[in-house]
Amino acid sequence: MKNADIMDPGITDTAEAAPEQCKDKAYGKVILYVKDRIKAGDIKVGDKLPTERELSEMLNLSRNSVREALRTLDNMGLISCRQGSGNYLTGDLQGIMEESMSVMFMLKQIDDIDLSQLRRALDKQAIILAINNFSEANRAEIEDMLVRIEECEKTKAAFLDKEIHMLISKQAGNKLIELINDSLSKMMEKFISMARRIVVENEGDVLSMFHRDMLLSILEKDEEKGRRSVDRHYDIIDRYLK
Repeated sequence: MKNADIMDPGITDTAEAAPEQCKDKAYGKVILYVKDRIKAGDIKVGDKLPTERELSEMLNLSRNSVREALRTLDNMGLISCRQGSGNYLTGDLQGIMEESMSVMFMLKQIDDIDLSQLRRALDKQAIILAINNFSEANRAEIEDMLVRIEECEKTKAAFLDKEIHMLISKQAGNKLIELINDSLSKMMEKFISMARRIVVENEGDVLSMFHRDMLLSILEKDEEKGRRSVDRHYDIIDRYLK
């Protein structure tokens, strides 16, 4: 990567157009630099970033400021700092999302109900997409999961819960839905186990029945059945969340 290419006017213009508070922070300048290089096609996921010294000279920042900026980006999941090797672009959107939601949860900006409502909406859309994208090549995977639901012991059903929802997201063929659903599942892991136990104690294993209906709706290409089974599933969940 040539210095002449790096110091093109586009980077300066972008930085000047950014909000004042962004310009005052070293990581803001580093982020703008990375974004511009990605747009230009000079940096891709897995590529190594310039060294601290190079970034310091390019962006007119002190080495300490650049080091702190890179540490911040590493903590955010945008890059990976490898000791003795350098800094690499990871584009770990899922890590960033999980970290952000965790902080929002701790600050009580969101709660279990918010997460459940988002997951409900995602599952509904995922089922519609899975039905529209369905091909016979997908049948075996769904049928195998239906068999696993039948054979699964009630005490272990919570472990299968995430796999079922992730299978539906995968069948949808939308990477963003799959990524967000996975992040939500990880955040709600403890709750899902507890909620399933309470639901089974009070109403029997109705959640497994709803899971079966979700999967069958894809095989039967029945969008109404899919939406209805998702709603019945989350109506039960939300009742015990409140």
